[in-house]
Amino acid sequence: MGRSIRSLGLVDLHFHGAFGVDLMNATQNKLNLLSELLWRKGIAGFCPTTLSAPPKDLKKAVQSLGTWIRSGDAPGAKPLGIHLEGPFIHRGTCGAHPTHSIRAFNLKELEALWDASLKTLKIITLAPEILLAEETRKLCHWARQRQIILSAGHSHASQDQAEKAFTAGFSGVTHAWNALAFHHRSPGILGAALGRKGIHIELILDGVHISPPVIRWTLQIHPHGTCFISDCAPAAGTSGKKWHSFGNLKTQFSRGACRLPSGNLAGGGLLLSQAFCIWLKKESELRQKALPTLLKEVLPNVTSIPLKALGIEKSALAGLQVEWKSAPSGLLLRPIPQERC
Repeated sequence: MGRSIRSLGLVDLHFHGAFGVDLMNATQNKLNLLSELLWRKGIAGFCPTTLSAPPKDLKKAVQSLGTWIRSGDAPGAKPLGIHLEGPFIHRGTCGAHPTHSIRAFNLKELEALWDASLKTLKIITLAPEILLAEETRKLCHWARQRQIILSAGHSHASQDQAEKAFTAGFSGVTHAWNALAFHHRSPGILGAALGRKGIHIELILDGVHISPPVIRWTLQIHPHGTCFISDCAPAAGTSGKKWHSFGNLKTQFSRGACRLPSGNLAGGGLLLSQAFCIWLKKESELRQKALPTLLKEVLPNVTSIPLKALGIEKSALAGLQVEWKSAPSGLLLRPIPQERC
């Protein structure tokens, strides 16, 4: 790359924490520190994401995050609204979510969480098949009024159930290919979502959660709606020598991702900027395509497409730009001091 390329910093729709900071119980000071650290890594905006938890714990978490978001104190990467992942998901595809915290859908609880968050909920991940038809109708109406995105995830939904959910008002798929039922004769949510206009699909880019060919296929089928995400858990960005809290769980960075003591996956271990740069280099070599060319093609998948999914203008992140430069190891990403933008 002869000249450097400037762009908006990266936008991560699905982020549970990093550097040992757990978004389920972080203090306001730790949230500010996390914002600074993320911006140093080129992350301009993110959706603080929760984990299924007992009602009191979940309410406390969204209250803390909502207070922080409303304060406007974030010194670096900007929180763009809370991503409520669970607790209204399918037990059979719960992943690392504690099964004892998963429960039946309850609109009254959701309304209480909306109030506790100071109206900062932005994405809600839930399994559409756990809803009755009338519940789906009421939920979609409720979410539309509050400009909240409904995302299908941690689900065993059939293709037909997913089609009905998308028609009713769901517009997202949470970490595609992970915690979703899929078979070539029964493709479920992915069969309903891939190639469908108006649907954004999250894709974990760390090279652990999804194989490179599947990432490539998804991007080819759904290029204008794919949002690369990190799904980082609190152990991301740490040495992996100690355990870190993740709600009521313990996780450690190991073998490229965050894992439970059992060794099972419990979130991404690389920040979105790190995963993106690694993936770009490998894809450039595999496709025999120049890095600057590939970068320009896929930059929207970490910038404008996630913002469009959220219904947020680029101006909301004004000044949070980054500079891309080539190096022998691949691309280097550097935040541009805000006063220079």
